[in-house]
Amino acid sequence: MSAVSHLKALADVLGSLSLGARVEDGDTPRLVVTNPRVSQLSESITVALDGDSVRQFWWSWGDPIAPVGDLHAVATRIRYVLTPTKNLP
Repeated sequence: MSAVSHLKALADVLGSLSLGARVEDGDTPRLVVTNPRVSQLSESITVALDGDSVRQFWWSWGDPIAPVGDLHAVATRIRYVLTPTKNLP
C-alpha cells in the first residue's frame, strides 16, 4: 500500500472516533487530524520507514507512533494526544 492509502485508512478509523481527518497529498503526503470540540488541537501525521525498514506513522515532531498495520493503536494514541485530559474516560 502507498503512504496515501495508509493515511486514508487511518482517517477512516479516526472518523469513527469523532476526530476530523483529511489527507493532503503532496510531496510528503500527510494526514491532518483535528479535534472538532477543541479546534486548537490538531496534528499532522505522516508515513515513513523507521531505522529497521518498518513502515510507521509519525508525529509531526519526528517520533514514531506505531506500525501502519496497527491502526487501532495509532488512532487511540492520536485521540489521546488531541483530547484534553478533563474529557478522557
